[in-house]
Amino acid sequence: MPLTRIACFILGTAVLAGSVGCGSSSPSQPNPSPTPTLTPTPPTTPTPGIVLPPGMVCSPTPPPLYGFKVSVFDDSSSRIILDSKPLVMNVDNYCDRVGIGSGKFCDTRLEGDPQRTACDWLMTGISPATGRWGPTWTWNGKPCGTNLSDETFTSCANHQDNQFMAIAKAPGKYVACASSDVPVSPEGSLCGEITIK
Repeated sequence: MPLTRIACFILGTAVLAGSVGCGSSSPSQPNPSPTPTLTPTPPTTPTPGIVLPPGMVCSPTPPPLYGFKVSVFDDSSSRIILDSKPLVMNVDNYCDRVGIGSGKFCDTRLEGDPQRTACDWLMTGISPATGRWGPTWTWNGKPCGTNLSDETFTSCANHQDNQFMAIAKAPGKYVACASSDVPVSPEGSLCGEITIK
């Protein structure tokens, strides 16, 4: 074989090998497409830090706490009974789904709903002051009394049967606050208040 043909053959073989080595693919073997990386969507309802007693159910779980609505439940001549309700944000149409409506926030459930107590407990936790499910009450920044010997009992007392209620015996600011491990909306608060004159 003449020397020029040998040189052309070697040169052609080198060019072909170079093009295959550079990642070119034949029509029968296409380049594999990269697998897209999927970012998991975070749940709209956070997992609460509160664990309910066995047998209690709150489903769907309420969204983050917006705050408390504190109001006068009963006003007699000698004392005022205050009531508190946790309010939650209307995330993913939660308020609609539990039959309350489409506002910015709502109660955890309608009054009379069999899951109302469990859902309120989830959004409130246990008061460290009394060890009962419900908010911690203060009067003018002082803890409300838990028994007759407490100094603040003459001004403010936790209700004897229901931690969501307090007895106001003097003018001032009454505040109900959830436990610190309750999830709170960024625009919400752990507490709610009322001023009694």
